[in-house]
Amino acid sequence: MRRVRSGCGGPGAVLCAGALVTQATATDTRQLIIDAAQLCFRQFGMRKTTVVDIGRAAGLSRGTVYLHFRDKAAIVEACAENASQRFYLGMSRAMDGGGSLADKLGRAAVFVAGARRVLGPDKNFDEDQVSLLLTKDAELLRECVDFIAPYLVAAKLTGEVRKDLDTRAAGEWFARILFSLFSMPSSTLDMDDPAVVGAFVHDHVVRGFR
Repeated sequence: MRRVRSGCGGPGAVLCAGALVTQATATDTRQLIIDAAQLCFRQFGMRKTTVVDIGRAAGLSRGTVYLHFRDKAAIVEACAENASQRFYLGMSRAMDGGGSLADKLGRAAVFVAGARRVLGPDKNFDEDQVSLLLTKDAELLRECVDFIAPYLVAAKLTGEVRKDLDTRAAGEWFARILFSLFSMPSSTLDMDDPAVVGAFVHDHVVRGFR
């Protein structure tokens, strides 16, 4: 097993490799680096984290890190993709609990509104980490449309939406609604109340698809 040097080299901080390293032989090295980077972002902040910090947190040399990622920016990009995958997996699970399209989209909105509360900046979560998803810009929008569109296509077959609905355009509209729920608190509605969020989506989004 790899022997790990003590300490993690951050100012006034110790970030132990512990559990990460004990699993190193059974874990893909690339994923190990991503996990370590996310730990470092939480500990030091994204801007202050260095490749050396990430390597030490993973129990790897800087050279090994560079074998998998060309630079820190590539690691940040991989972390954003990892966060995106986890986000859509969670939203998919939430939507699977619904029956109708209205219920599914309502559950998606509730999930996103809840994620905003969970991921909001606090003493243990650097604001830059929250921005990982949002900084993907057009790619993030495309991913969200790709995720939503199949639900709208299926709803066409069941007659829940009109037959001439442009599912890509409708998917983009709903994706933009989800982004607003994540990034902007409401001045008129209690978006911490799942019932309010679900009713908002049903009344002002789903009806427009019919």
